[in-house]
Amino acid sequence: MPNDLAGPVLTHSFEPVYHSLRRAMMCGDIMPGERMVVKRLSERFGTSSLPVRQALQRLVAEGALADRPYYGAEVPVLDVQALMDLRRVRCAVEGQAAEWAAQTVTAAELDRLQALQDRMLATRDPAEADEYLGWNLEFHFTVYRAARSPLMVPLIESLWLRVGPCLNVMRTETTLGLGLDHHDEVLAALRRGDGAAARAAVVAELTEAAEIMARSLAVYQPDPTLRRRGSRKKPGKG
Repeated sequence: MPNDLAGPVLTHSFEPVYHSLRRAMMCGDIMPGERMVVKRLSERFGTSSLPVRQALQRLVAEGALADRPYYGAEVPVLDVQALMDLRRVRCAVEGQAAEWAAQTVTAAELDRLQALQDRMLATRDPAEADEYLGWNLEFHFTVYRAARSPLMVPLIESLWLRVGPCLNVMRTETTLGLGLDHHDEVLAALRRGDGAAARAAVVAELTEAAEIMARSLAVYQPDPTLRRRGSRKKPGKG
């Protein structure tokens, strides 16, 4: 997959900047507490500051970023209570999408889900976490789009925007690959047309991930260099 922020997009429209930052957040390529420095982002995207500011303003309006006076936009650091509330809502909404998908998923979508799952199962090196998290994002949204609900997908995207930065905890050797057993359960349920089982598998995965992220957030301290300068590296692939 291409690295969303790997090089300049050479545009004066804010849409490419917005969509690239949005996907990077959903994939966990941007850290909780990270400051979005306009100058650095402008250089990275090869554009003026205006499209970057417009993209950041839109993300603030969506609740994905927080705007601090005299400081700028930054990624919120969720507390455990907020994360558990997100888990509850995600289980309800994403679980419902998976249940609906069991009745409308196509053979081509099932093949794509299996291919993504095979790639994730073969990933062992945390250095490949960027690709892994991108595949995980695609796996989930292939399921959710299979529900054939144009209203549901944007709602789920808004939830992933908020929780995505917390996925950084999944980049370690001990956490990489956790939850893939639930992906197998989702696939099996979709193939059987068993909506209740598909919902249960998604809920189990989201619950397990939230518990891991909650333990990490309980002791998380944002890197002060991220707050002073913005990202210390280019957000990864997605």
